Amino acid sequence: MRPSKRRYHLTFIFLAALFFQPLSALGADAPEWVKIKEQWGQLLFCKRIYTMPEVRPRLYSFDTEACDKAEQVIVDVVGRYTVQQQNQLRNQAEQHAVKLSYNTSEPYHSVPACREYCNELATVQEQRND
Repeated sequence: MRPSKRRYHLTFIFLAALFFQPLSALGADAPEWVKIKEQWGQLLFCKRIYTMPEVRPRLYSFDTEACDKAEQVIVDVVGRYTVQQQNQLRNQAEQHAVKLSYNTSEPYHSVPACREYCNELATVQEQRND
C-alpha cells in the first residue's frame, strides 16, 4: 500500500521540524549561541583538566580563581535564556568539551592555553565590575 502524498509531506515536515528545532528556536541569536556553546565547552574542558591528579600540582591558585570568574561570565550570559534553552546549551557545551578532549593526548599540555583562556574571560568579568 502506497502512502498518500499528504501523509508523506506531513511526515517530512514533522521530521524537518524536529531536526531544525534548535536553530529555529534561536532565530537571529544563532551565531551568539554557537559562540557561547564553544566558550562554555572550552571552559568545561579546562575545569576538568584542572581537576586531574596529574595536572593539579602544576596549577597556581590564580588558575582556578580565573576559571571560577570565567564561569561566572558564562553563567551571566546563559542566564538570559529560558531554562530549556540553558539545558540545551549546557548539553551542547558538554559535547564540545568532550570533542576538545579527543584532541588532547596529554592534558597537562593544555594548562597554558587554559590559563590564558580563563584569564581572558575573567577579564570580562572584572571589566563588568568596574
